[in-house]
Amino acid sequence: MSKRVHFASTNITYEPGRATPSPSFSYSSLPSSSSPELLTPPPDDEGRQSAVYPRTPYAKQLDLYPEVAASTPSIQNQMQIHFLLAFTPYSEPAIWHDLSLPLTSVETHYPSHAFSEPATSPPMPSLIIFHPLIKYEIEVHPTPPVPGSFVSVRDVLLKLYTELRLAIHESEYRDVPEPERKYVDEAYWRRCSRIRTAVDRLQEEQKGIKRIDLLMGNTRFTGLSGTLRGPDIWELNVAAP
Repeated sequence: MSKRVHFASTNITYEPGRATPSPSFSYSSLPSSSSPELLTPPPDDEGRQSAVYPRTPYAKQLDLYPEVAASTPSIQNQMQIHFLLAFTPYSEPAIWHDLSLPLTSVETHYPSHAFSEPATSPPMPSLIIFHPLIKYEIEVHPTPPVPGSFVSVRDVLLKLYTELRLAIHESEYRDVPEPERKYVDEAYWRRCSRIRTAVDRLQEEQKGIKRIDLLMGNTRFTGLSGTLRGPDIWELNVAAP
């Protein structure tokens, strides 16, 4: 008997969003790590430990769109990302985090104050995160949203978890190209199979395919990379756990 994927009975959890196609999308091929290791920001030019966040990697956008880069020569100096959230294409990310798991699964391995620090420098009152395989952009706001507050590292990671846990509508599933649907299905069944008890596993299956499944099993957080769309708009990078 063949398995059939499920969908939520209602799309009440959906919120209007803007589609964000990205011609520069590619999966990260970073190797996996069996244990998390906290990395410190790189030293400055004189060998001193820098308190400033490392530069955001704009390489792929600048290479693809040199005419845009030429018109915005200072874009790389306008915004920096916290090193815990930075996409580092040529090295391991600063934290090992599976986006399908609650943030509590990783917080205990790192200093708690690090997650309360601003996600960007300078701090921002809100951020937008997108991934080419997910139709809706993710808007991140400070918690609690009080005047003068900024988006923290914890705000970003918590928002990613809660948004990726939302069920998708069947119409969104149909938008997935036919050759790729099997990978979405496999990610859905693999996620549900990790639940130990049969009752809980069945309940999770009945909740249907979720946004996290659209990443086709690539649930490992490898960082945020800046875009040429603005200092508050970031692209999510993922890899296989």
